[in-house]
Amino acid sequence: MTMARETIPMFSVGVQFSKIPDADTLNAELKDEIARIRGAVPNSLPEGWSCHVYTTIRSDLNLFERPVFKKLGGLIMTEAAAFASSYGLDFERYPLRINECWVNVYGQGDAQDVHLHRNSVISGIYYVAAPPNCGELLFHSPMSEVMLDPPITHGNIFNVLIRNVVPSTGTMVLFRSWLRHSVKPTKGKEERISVAFNLTM
Repeated sequence: MTMARETIPMFSVGVQFSKIPDADTLNAELKDEIARIRGAVPNSLPEGWSCHVYTTIRSDLNLFERPVFKKLGGLIMTEAAAFASSYGLDFERYPLRINECWVNVYGQGDAQDVHLHRNSVISGIYYVAAPPNCGELLFHSPMSEVMLDPPITHGNIFNVLIRNVVPSTGTMVLFRSWLRHSVKPTKGKEERISVAFNLTM
């Protein structure tokens, strides 16, 4: 007698990838503005970070005072609304708003520790420059915190603990803020430039 059985995925984690149109023009303007920022704003790398990267995350800089970042902000809001819709978030009654935005520039060997973004609902990254051999983005499954990690015969949707994302210039990645992620070291000599952001409701 054959036993009837079925294994059903019960929970899902969605990550949105948006290819921004006419990104070359936007990125050229962002690169110029970020170069000016780096010349005037010291690295605000938090003391608790064990990695190295140029970042404005702890500076008093309001990026949206600058016209090119206002343009990016409009794109962020459009894509965040689409992502929120896929999750069924009620942003009609509780509007989305950007509560943080900062620049990250990774040189050769630079990386980012595993982390999540607290006090936010949606987080994202826009790649201004993602040259070959720049650090991959890694998403870490919420199940990676389990106490016992048994041996497996093959990877599948039930046991994968890390997903690699190769950055692509002009792409915006959005994810829920509780999803842990990290950045592998950049191997190439060209800089990986990104703008990270958080939204709340």
